[in-house]
Amino acid sequence: MRQILLSLLVSIPLVACSTKETPGHHHESAASTQAPAAAPPPTNAPQDRAASTRPHADHNARHGGLVTMEGDNHVEVVVGADGAIDLYVSDAIRTPIPPKDVSGTITIEPKGKGEKQTLTLAPNEAKGSLSAKGPAPDNGDYTWDLKVRGAPMKMTLTVPASGTAAFADAPAGHPAGDHAHGSPHGGVVQSLAGGHVEVKLEKTGDITVWMLDSAEKPRSAKGVTASLRPVVAGAKETQLAYDEKADVLRGKIDPIKQEHVDGVLGITPAGGTATSLRFAFHLEGHAGHDGQKGHDHAGHDDHAGH
Repeated sequence: MRQILLSLLVSIPLVACSTKETPGHHHESAASTQAPAAAPPPTNAPQDRAASTRPHADHNARHGGLVTMEGDNHVEVVVGADGAIDLYVSDAIRTPIPPKDVSGTITIEPKGKGEKQTLTLAPNEAKGSLSAKGPAPDNGDYTWDLKVRGAPMKMTLTVPASGTAAFADAPAGHPAGDHAHGSPHGGVVQSLAGGHVEVKLEKTGDITVWMLDSAEKPRSAKGVTASLRPVVAGAKETQLAYDEKADVLRGKIDPIKQEHVDGVLGITPAGGTATSLRFAFHLEGHAGHDGQKGHDHAGHDDHAGH
């Protein structure tokens, strides 16, 4: 017994010395002998760091535009009401890709009057973008055709008359972030004049749109016209049809392969005015997504995204 106690007494200081002298453990040992430091103020930094290092976890707009994704690259497209066009390219974790590593064109196809035109995108080192100057937007299709470090990236976006700012702005009377939204049917909810609209996109490609009142209770979708364009390569704008029995709007596109997909909904309420809204859909691991609670007006809870 005495030999065991003696062995323990001898081993304790040896362990302490060993810990102190082992590279990489000095600070840990010192910290254990000092009073604990005051707790740092609350911060969102750990969450932000996690999002910034997880591929395709961040689809938040950083320049007031709309973020799109193809393969491992992202493009935030910004179209001003004056026709100015800026494309900000980044990699899978949204690290900016220098404009010198990207080249391409953007084709504008008006839906009304005007001729189709293709513009060469020029590097703008000051902004960190590829830029061009086109006509004032008017619900036309903008198709960019890029080579990003040798990888092709082509996508089309319908841009309303006010430019891409319309995708980030909440409707009048509901400033962005004024309240959180629920998810009555497992979709994504945003404010719309006179109430709300809920959109559900499933991996099967099925689209359902519900009209909701100010309390997010169902209201009739009769007389509402709408279309949805998923912001994925090759996707086309899909007109939605009224389902009288269910009192909803429905449509179908090709099955979705991505886990995070943005979509642009063009909607005109009965007797109302046309509005474009951006939605972010999270489709991880199942045909639909039924857990999207508390979405803000930008449609991200976070992938922020995509």
